[in-house]
Amino acid sequence: MTAATMSLGICGGGTGGHIFPALSVVSEIRRLQPEALIYYFGKAGGMEQDLAGRHGLPFYGLELAGITRSWSWQNTVSLWKAGAGFTRARAYLRDLKIQAVLGTGGYVCGPVVLAAASLGLPTIIHESNFVPGVTNRLLGRWVTTVCVTHAQTARYFSGHKVTVTGFPLRERLNEPTREEGSRIFGLDAAKRVLFVFTGSQSAHKVNRAVADLLPMLPKRMPDLQILWMTGEADFPLGQQACQKTSARVELRAFIHEVPEAYATSDMVLARAGAGTVAELSATGIPALLIPYPFAAGNHQAFNAEVMHKYGSAEVMTDKEMDGKTLLHHLEKAFKRLKYMQACGEVLRADYPKHAARDLAVKLLALAQRK
Repeated sequence: MTAATMSLGICGGGTGGHIFPALSVVSEIRRLQPEALIYYFGKAGGMEQDLAGRHGLPFYGLELAGITRSWSWQNTVSLWKAGAGFTRARAYLRDLKIQAVLGTGGYVCGPVVLAAASLGLPTIIHESNFVPGVTNRLLGRWVTTVCVTHAQTARYFSGHKVTVTGFPLRERLNEPTREEGSRIFGLDAAKRVLFVFTGSQSAHKVNRAVADLLPMLPKRMPDLQILWMTGEADFPLGQQACQKTSARVELRAFIHEVPEAYATSDMVLARAGAGTVAELSATGIPALLIPYPFAAGNHQAFNAEVMHKYGSAEVMTDKEMDGKTLLHHLEKAFKRLKYMQACGEVLRADYPKHAARDLAVKLLALAQRK
């Protein structure tokens, strides 16, 4: 099979933590096999549709909905949509002559990867968290290969299928300079910056606490600048908060220039999703992490422990989250900034950085065998 005729399917959706790893692998495939045809499968109207378009990928949408962990009549609708999505995905895969499929997480991967397996196509899933979600646990029985970020995750899958790759990091993660990042966001490179990175889906409790601490910030931490990505849902909250403070805040609903945002930051305030922790580990940037307490298997607490053990992150519980307490934790963390930066540099040197390339190589090899 030649690169000119190679046809590959990529799926991953719902959150940036599932989509950006997929796009990182796409970039590596394009570098290794420029003539390969790559198609992105995701939820119709989901954020993956916009991001796939920004990366020049043909997008094939499925009408899907997530399944809740408690009983709900909506689950019946979701299961019906999943069945219809499976049928539609099979048709797409046949029509496009797809030869191998990679899924990087999210419920969209269920119908697409199962459809590929039912057609006898080689399939790979990537699990980014310590504790895999329901979709990947089910898919693990049917796929050709399971790739995981952490060696400890292998026990949840059939041993002979599992490869430890690390997390597929986004392109140019460590390339921008502090000056470049400061210029893009209009910040003073000589002053400290806290990057509030609550994720594409917003983290309302964190955003609410940040909004509440802003009026206190000029007196308590007068030289601190805030780069605040709220997510679309909480952007109005951020706008209202910025009107009530004299603190220097650069407010964004969404940030595409994440490498530049990291480059200009001295510390990051974030949840502990697998993608965020992987990127902070690979850049060495200190963080104050607030694991989401309702994540499946409490996996965000396990994710946060990676950085905490190295000393580059402080961890705050969700239940203590309010403006005054958050500001207190930030003051403590910034007093330890030099120590945390030194620990971050050790973690940065240790962290595996070639997962995207390794996944691309594996997918291309499976497609060539097909």
